[in-house]
Amino acid sequence: MGIEQAGVVDRPLDDALGTLARPTWRGRLHLIALLCAIPLAVGLAIESDGARSRAGVIVYAVGLCSTLAVSTTYHRWVHTLQARARWRRLDHATIFALIAGTCSALALTSLSTGPAIAVLISIWCAAAVGAVLKLRYFERASRLGPAVYIAMGWSGAALAPAIWQRGGTLAFVCFAAGGLVYTVGALGFARRWPTLRPTTFSYHEVWHAFTIAAAGLHFTTITALST
Repeated sequence: MGIEQAGVVDRPLDDALGTLARPTWRGRLHLIALLCAIPLAVGLAIESDGARSRAGVIVYAVGLCSTLAVSTTYHRWVHTLQARARWRRLDHATIFALIAGTCSALALTSLSTGPAIAVLISIWCAAAVGAVLKLRYFERASRLGPAVYIAMGWSGAALAPAIWQRGGTLAFVCFAAGGLVYTVGALGFARRWPTLRPTTFSYHEVWHAFTIAAAGLHFTTITALST
């Protein structure tokens, strides 16, 4: 009987490549989110107020959808250990694209041209470094774990005053709440908690649920700023 049939998780390979015996819901949440995000992003880009806002929405949409697409592919359809090792690196690297895309959209929709360009340069340089580390030096980079994502994500807190001024209470509250949801989810993922039902819906699925909720909150913020 194969490992997946037996529902047994091989711990060393689990640590290195993700759960061999994947829970039933592994990757499904991000697939559903991707199918929802694409039409929503297209609609928001069409409705955006001006070229800068539209550019911000497009950058955010590309970052979000690429992250969801890679995650879905890795968690649902990649099965050989060699392929999973490669896709896991890409899965982690695209998170930097999501963070940078989110900050780019927030900057382009809330700041004047000069400060917005400065944010874009700094955040994409940081994202490029993070992605290269994940792709080339995965084990070393993974020692820092979610802390790198959290620190980079919260660097966007510098945009809070502009978001409040431009978007008002709703935009600000959703922006802050999204950051908190991402943080709580990342901390739970780092601790592999809660386990719930390991063969069906476990800590990894909880993490994916938190990322979707946080992305939805930030999508609301960007909508308020761009329309």
